[in-house]
Amino acid sequence: MENKNSTNLRVGFHSIEILLKLSPENIKKIFIPANRNDERVLSLIAMAEKLSISVERKKSLVQHPEAFLKNEVILGLSDLKKYEESIQNKNPTFLVIDNVIDPRNLGACIRSAAASNIAGVIINKHHCSPITPVVRQISAGGTEAVQIFTITNLVNTLKYFQKLGYLILGTSEHANIMHTEFDLNKPILAVVGSEEDGIRKKTQESCTEMCTLSKNENINSLNVSVATGIMLFEIARQKFN
Repeated sequence: MENKNSTNLRVGFHSIEILLKLSPENIKKIFIPANRNDERVLSLIAMAEKLSISVERKKSLVQHPEAFLKNEVILGLSDLKKYEESIQNKNPTFLVIDNVIDPRNLGACIRSAAASNIAGVIINKHHCSPITPVVRQISAGGTEAVQIFTITNLVNTLKYFQKLGYLILGTSEHANIMHTEFDLNKPILAVVGSEEDGIRKKTQESCTEMCTLSKNENINSLNVSVATGIMLFEIARQKFN
């Protein structure tokens, strides 16, 4: 019997549809709600059958389909360095997530990252939520669409990217310069933290620059997923306009 808590489990249409598009070879089996025969379910079945992936109806499922993967690969620092070398001529953007404990916030951040078409997400292992099924579901397929690297020593990682010439731009409500005032058309690491505590002090000290996303005198502290979207889409606007 499949383990429902397995890290190889994916839940929801978005995640499974993106897996079918990007890495169908890694899908072991798909389960769909036994009583659903609507267009979205039938479309998912058709996609899976076209790729010769086994689909089974499951009575215990009511709304969302599930998929089990053949293997789960966790990417670390060595993988990040190799990946960066392969794309460094493409003016890449990476999102760095530090101090975000809420899995729903983390999932929403990854969703914004995937939607803004960045190169990858770097997560601080000891000061962030792990990639849980909740994170994957809230990301709406983002965890399948973008490369995610889990790093043990974030400070050393930021120093490594500084030596490569990256702009390490942190976000803080206490910063004086708006993010729109920076030239973001360059290799960049955008660093975000929780709305309660922000980026940790050691992480801030490793940033090249700090910026604020709002100069509203009354409220300028944003939910981290909102801040992530604002930051990443401004970077994308500057790079692709």
